[in-house]
Amino acid sequence: MDELAVKLFDIQAVKFGSFTLKSGQVSPIYFDFRLIVSYPAILEKVAGLLWKKCSNNATVDLICGVPYTALPIATLISVTNRVPMLLRRKEAKEYGTKKLIEGDFRPGMNCIIVEDVVTTGTSVLETAIELRKLGIQVTHAIVLLDRRQGGKENLSKHGIELSSVFHVEEIMASLEKQSKVDHKVAEEVMNFIRGNRQPILNRNPRLHVSLEERRSSCKHPIASRLFDLMLAKKSNLCVAADLTSLDDVITLAESIGPKIVVLKIHVDILEDFSLTKIMQLKEVARAHEFLLMEDRKFADIANTVQQQFHGGVYRISEWADLITAHPLPGPEMITHMFGDSSSDSRRTCGCVLVLEMSTKNALTNEDYAKEAAKWGLIASDVVTGFVGQSAPQSDFPGWVQFTPGVNSSSVSGDSKGQQYCSPAKAVLERGADIIIVGRGLIKSPDVVATAETYRSEGWAALTQRITNP
Repeated sequence: MDELAVKLFDIQAVKFGSFTLKSGQVSPIYFDFRLIVSYPAILEKVAGLLWKKCSNNATVDLICGVPYTALPIATLISVTNRVPMLLRRKEAKEYGTKKLIEGDFRPGMNCIIVEDVVTTGTSVLETAIELRKLGIQVTHAIVLLDRRQGGKENLSKHGIELSSVFHVEEIMASLEKQSKVDHKVAEEVMNFIRGNRQPILNRNPRLHVSLEERRSSCKHPIASRLFDLMLAKKSNLCVAADLTSLDDVITLAESIGPKIVVLKIHVDILEDFSLTKIMQLKEVARAHEFLLMEDRKFADIANTVQQQFHGGVYRISEWADLITAHPLPGPEMITHMFGDSSSDSRRTCGCVLVLEMSTKNALTNEDYAKEAAKWGLIASDVVTGFVGQSAPQSDFPGWVQFTPGVNSSSVSGDSKGQQYCSPAKAVLERGADIIIVGRGLIKSPDVVATAETYRSEGWAALTQRITNP
């Protein structure tokens, strides 16, 4: 290790002086490992040492380098050890597939992340989040240098074990031992490192705020009501009752009503719809204290959507507590669908924006979701939350994130593009406040017991996320 430390110093990959870091701090040491690519022997040595740090090479399905310095290191590891590699982009291309992650993989595969330097672990975590969105398991990262400024601990909180070739103390000890730096410089560096341990700033503070506090931030009464129900029932379960008989929906609701906070339906697939029956379902919702969501996913001009919402056969505004809509047409559709400012429906029904979907190859990518969330802020008087597959889309604590595609079985999806994740993954990794469970429950032979299992698992994960940020 002494030899490698000296070589890194000699090629000026380790520098001493005064350096302003990305965080704004002024550091007495700087690691510029981008230079390694110009020294094949050093690059080969680094790649070999990193590979040895894998806890169990036999279980590694994939590796992925954090862009950009770690990419050539990961490539060399991949070629030398015949382990498939994924390429992560910092930004999706504006053309072609527009993917952030390139490569051949299957959901459930295990991927080790490769990095050159870890300070707080943010870059590793960002890469892990993108991989996990695709169903790839990330439990381990390997790094050439751990600066010992909180990265290992921060990543551990997100289920990622960090293994390093060097700690900064070891590099300094080697350089001092080989007379490359004097004791005064070494001590200055170590004092800086010890005094500047940094926690990862939560990318989304919404995730770790208590439900009581979030309730006080709500701008819509339906959102407040939903938080009240979650707290009272200790449940964050929404059941997608994708049945074609309204009688069957009512029977299901009567059975699982005590376990859920939202029942989601598609009124336009009901073969026996009538206003009388939908009002019977509304009475069941009142009796068992849950909200009714009509998953209509409106996406048209404002005038048309307003008529779809208030009129027609279904008269959705008369019975739905929540209504879904695509923000694609713009904020005017969202604000005008409820009618003018005096309309009762603006307070009796909340809009849930569909920012991301749980199907493969959906066009609702990260950039779309970020822009779409802005429309929700413009229409904040009627928006209660959003449907999403990742946490960073909104940090407003008064909004609720609904995450669909939740299924506790080992099946990763269906033959029609649907992708599943567990309740824990939905809440802890994807930021769900409400988990949406469909076929994993309604096709169960014992829907009540299954509902209790999902309620328990979902609530435990939400409690863990809030109490252990």
